[in-house]
Parts: sequence; structure tokens; C-alpha cells
Amino acid sequence: MGNKTDPLNLFLSDARSRAQTQDIDMLVFGNEATDLDSVVSAIGLAWVLGNGTNPCSALPLIPTKRDDFRLKTESRWVLSQTGIDIKNLFFIDDIQPLETLISRVRGFALVDHNRPANGFLKYEEKIKFIMDHHEDLKLYPYALGRIEPVGSCATLVGEDLIKESKDPAKKIPQSLAALLLGAILIDTVNLDPKAGRVTPRDQSVAKHLTSIAGLDTDTFYQGIRAAKSDIREMDTRDLLRRDCKTFQFNKVSCTVASVPLDLERWMIRDMDLATGIESYAKEVQADILMTMNTQRMPEFSRGISVFCKSPVLFTTISAMLAFNLDLEIITPPQGFACGDVHFFRQGNLSLSRKKLEPILDQYFSKMEHPY
Repeated sequence: MGNKTDPLNLFLSDARSRAQTQDIDMLVFGNEATDLDSVVSAIGLAWVLGNGTNPCSALPLIPTKRDDFRLKTESRWVLSQTGIDIKNLFFIDDIQPLETLISRVRGFALVDHNRPANGFLKYEEKIKFIMDHHEDLKLYPYALGRIEPVGSCATLVGEDLIKESKDPAKKIPQSLAALLLGAILIDTVNLDPKAGRVTPRDQSVAKHLTSIAGLDTDTFYQGIRAAKSDIREMDTRDLLRRDCKTFQFNKVSCTVASVPLDLERWMIRDMDLATGIESYAKEVQADILMTMNTQRMPEFSRGISVFCKSPVLFTTISAMLAFNLDLEIITPPQGFACGDVHFFRQGNLSLSRKKLEPILDQYFSKMEHPY
């Protein structure tokens, strides 16, 4: 149960109520993985748009089903710690069909991505605003906002929030400061320069938000990381869809799942893992399905599994992946059937999903017939 008198809770509750029947100036939403940065950046930007210099009716949308939000363990933990009631959030299945909502929306504001997922692509003419920290794909040059290389999208939202707060009447809610701070900490590995993600702008915004949130950043970060790694109740299908993004590369549908579990441990934990990966690829109609696995203890490591619907497609991309990711084949445990899934250790520890996306996009864009 959240704090009912918290100004952010009141804002979210009001926005949710209005969305049932009234027109919406700006629908604000993050990427389909619905990670912490996407969730809190959508909430934060909606607050800025709704309370800024030229206020409009803004609804933060969580682009996943309400029941599936149980898989977003880090987001749920941060929301609970900051007193935000999940009941006040608006999920993609809260109004059905979705077109009922979209028909009353004047514009989209994208956060933490700058290419809409397939479900929103047919409405791309509504894209009016983009705030993102990924590579600029230059798809919507007319959109307002900014796409800049910082460690977290929440940093960009935080900058706008801090700018607006110079007006004494526009005080930053403590809960919102804590939400944005949490995303910055987890995206920059607790502002650690050694991780290669943090920028001076992330540090500056985090410092300002910390003074408002009144939290110990080390303790807060460790709590978020523990929640993000809590996968005890998740089966293989849950792990594949808990943090999953689908990209279109020159007519090739590529789904990449981020999984916080050592790949070799996962193979032992589920001896039918390959079958599960193939089944999920069929479910989401992916030409390529990859899992990018991470483990942080006792030392940081990465692994990757790759399934291609066509053997020719795997032949096409295997050399490129091996070169960029520095791959080493994993010998499967005894009795483990790999099927058409390929399992590797990843030597290039700096190459994350965020960095792999533009490499794949550029690779496939040069091919007349991918397979």
C-alpha cells in the first residue's frame, strides 16, 4: 500500500482516472522491456509535462500486462520502497482494446528508446517527443526532446525536473527523486567509473536527487541489485520474457532477452532449456532469439545463446557475433540436447544488449537478402 497523500501518488491516480474517458495530450512510455529506467523515466517525464511551464494532460503508460509486472522485480521493489502504489500505474491491458485509448491520445512521448516496438509502430505519426540515451536512429527528426549519451534516461528526465524545480512552487516530490535516483544507480553500476557507463551529468543529477530523496545510495543500490537478481520463482519462459526486446533489422525480427543468470548454470538448472528457447522464439515469431546472460559473483561474466529459425541465418551472423563478442563454445552438460540453439561464453564483457543493437542494425542494413 502506497502513501495516499504523496503528490506523485495523487498525480498517478488522477492520470489513471482521467485515462478511462478523457482525451490525453501525451502518452508517455518506455521500451517493451519495461525495465526500471523505462518505468521511472515515463513517470518522471509525465510529471514534468503535467506540471511544467506549459502543462498538458500526460499519462505514463507501462507497456506490459499488469499481471506480467510481477516479473519486473527491481521496479516493484523500488516502487514499494518509495511508497508508490502499483495500483495507480496504468498498464497496457487496463483498457481493451488498446485502440480505445490510442484514439483519444494526441501525441506519444517515447522514453528510453527512439524506435517504437511493433505494437506501436502503426501509430508512429503520433510521436511528438523523444527522450533517450541510446544511439540516435534518426527516425523522427521532427520530434521534440533530446537523445543524448548519458548513463541513464532518468538522468535526462532529472535534468528537466531540476530545471523546473527552480520555481519554488514546483518542488520535486521525495518519492520521484528516489525513483529516478534508483534508475541512475542501477544503470551506472552505482556511479562507478570503472563500469564505463557513468558520465558527469549522471553524477550531477544523482547528487541533486540524493539530497532530496534522503537515501544512502550504496544501500539503495544494493537493494535494487538484489531485487533485480531475484529469479527464484521464475521458470525458463519467465526468464526469457522478464527483460526482453524485439528489434526489426531489414525484415529480420530479432528478440534479445537479458537474463541475470550464468548461462552454464541455467543449462544445468533446466536440461530442456534449448527446447524452451526454441518454443519462445516460435511464440514471439522471432527469426533470431538471443539470450544475453550476466553473472556478477564471484566475478562478472557474460554468456550468450543464439537460436535462428533458419540454419542459413545462423551461418550468416555467426562470424560477426564471434568477432564482436569474442565467443567461446560452451560444452553442454551430459544429457543436454542443444537442438538448434548455440551456447557461448562471451569474452567481450563490455558489449551489452544496448551496444549490440546498433551493430546488428548496421550489419543487416547492408544485406540485400539476409537469408
